[in-house]
Parts: sequence; C-alpha cells; structure tokens
Amino acid sequence: MSHLVHLSVLLLVGLLCLGATTGKPHDEINRDHATELANECKAETGATDEDVEQLMSHDLPERQEAKCLRACVMKKLQIMDESGKLNKEHAIALVKAMSKQDAEKEDAPAEVVAKCEAIETPEDHCDAASAFEGCIYEQMKEHGLELEDH
Repeated sequence: MSHLVHLSVLLLVGLLCLGATTGKPHDEINRDHATELANECKAETGATDEDVEQLMSHDLPERQEAKCLRACVMKKLQIMDESGKLNKEHAIALVKAMSKQDAEKEDAPAEVVAKCEAIETPEDHCDAASAFEGCIYEQMKEHGLELEDH
C-alpha cells in the first residue's frame, strides 16, 4: 500500500472516531453510522455507490464527486466548517486520535493544525478538503508524530 493511501486510511479512521454532528470531538461512531453519514453525503454531492465504497474502504478519491463526498463527511463531523476552513478544536482532536500518544510531543497536534489553518486552500470545498488532508499528513510527519495503527 502506498504511503499516501495508508495515510488516507488513517485520516478516515480518525475522522470516524471523532464524532458525528453533535460537535463533540471524541464521540465514537461505528461503521454503520459512518455509512449513514456517507450515504447522506452521497445524496448531497451526487456521489455514487462506488464513491461511498471507496470512502469506506479508505481509498484515495480520484473523482471530484468522491472528493466532495469526503468534504461533506468532514463537515458533518465538524472537521471542516461551512466556509471550507478547518475547525481548530476538532482538527486537533483528529490529529490526536490519529497519532500515538507521546508526552514529549503534547503540543504537536495544535502546531500541526496551526500550520494547516494557515495554508491557502482552493475556494472549492472538495479541493480544500484534499489540501487539508495533505497538509495534516505532511505536518504530522514534520512534527515527528507517529500514526496510530487502526
């Protein structure tokens, strides 16, 4: 599995572990709830069943509709706000959920999110979601955060 695909898998797992539309970053949701959110987003984005399968199997999106599906799920989990920007609290919780706990790097998740909040993103929320995803992985690596095995 390529490094980027592996990171994509971990991002989705992290997203799914954070919570649903309640806004609580650490609420856990199960696969059924994740599928429910993805299906809601499918209807909203024009994505296909294959796009939902791709999301649920943690494959990187290639089609624009698949990217929009991911952006929609990120919004429903409140990782991305309605203006296409990262929600700082939820994004930090995501990075914490995705990375192995290391007391020496306690401030690293907030630093990762601060860097990614500052990037210029496309106006298109679907492309912005992809940009944030790439930034989060890059910054985690730069900050020496090891990805949690999920």
